[in-house]
Amino acid sequence: MQTLFDARVYPAGLADSDLQTLRYFEVTHLLAAAIPPGPTVTPAAITEALTALLTTQLPRLEREGLEGWAALGVPARALPRRGLTEVLAGLPGLFKHPRAKAIGPLELWRGGEAEEEAFTEQLKLARQLRLAVWVTTWGEGREANTRRALQLLKASNVDPARVLVDGAVARTVKLIRACGYTAGLTIHPDGLRAEDAVGLVKKLGPEGLALSTAAGLGAADLLGLARTAHLLQQAGLSRAVVARVTSNNAAALLGASV
Repeated sequence: MQTLFDARVYPAGLADSDLQTLRYFEVTHLLAAAIPPGPTVTPAAITEALTALLTTQLPRLEREGLEGWAALGVPARALPRRGLTEVLAGLPGLFKHPRAKAIGPLELWRGGEAEEEAFTEQLKLARQLRLAVWVTTWGEGREANTRRALQLLKASNVDPARVLVDGAVARTVKLIRACGYTAGLTIHPDGLRAEDAVGLVKKLGPEGLALSTAAGLGAADLLGLARTAHLLQQAGLSRAVVARVTSNNAAALLGASV
C-alpha cells in the first residue's frame, strides 16, 4: 500500500464521509489548517478556529485513520482590523500541542503594508519557535505575490529546508525551488490538473516538490492525490521518485515520519 501525504487540507470543511474517501484512496497523512473565519474577522474568532483545529479536527482525523499535523497562522484574507498582536501573542501557547508543527498558511493577497507586516511577524515567530513555514499563493496576482513572498522569506532567514510554498504553477515552481524551498503542487480546479503536475515532476525531478489538494476549502478534488500518484506510476517513474513527491518531501518539512 502506498502512503500519500496531502500538504493542504481544511478538515472543518470535510464531512466524515469525505475523510473516509481520502483514507480509502490511500491518503494517510496530511497538513491541516483552520478555515479562515468570516465575514467579520475578530481576534476571538481566529483563536477559536485555531483551537478547534487542535482539539476537534485532529481527533476527527485520527478516528478516521488519518495522521494529521496542524499549521497555525493568520492568512492575509483573515487579518482582523484590530487585535492581530493579541492573536500572535497567543500562538506560542497553541504551539505547545505536539501536533502543531508549522506556521501558516501565510499569504499575500491584495498586498500592502498590513499584509506584509503580518507575514513578517509570523515568520519571526517561526524562527523563534523553530517551526516549519507554510506559504500559500493563489489569486489573480499569484505570480507577483509569489515573488514578493519569496523576498520576505529570504529576508527573514528562516531555514529554506523547512519552507513549503504551495499553489506553485509552471511559471513559479522553478523560482520557488531556486530559493531552496519546497514547491507545493496543488491539484485543484484553480491550481494544477493531475496531468500538469506529472509533467512538472517528469521535467524537473522530485527534489523540492510536494502535493496537496486544498480539500475542505471550496471546490476541490478529493481524489486528486490518488489520481496524480497513479499517473506518476503510469509514466514509468520509479517507486522512490513517486514516494518522494507524494509523501516523503512533505513529511521531511515537518520532521515527521511516514
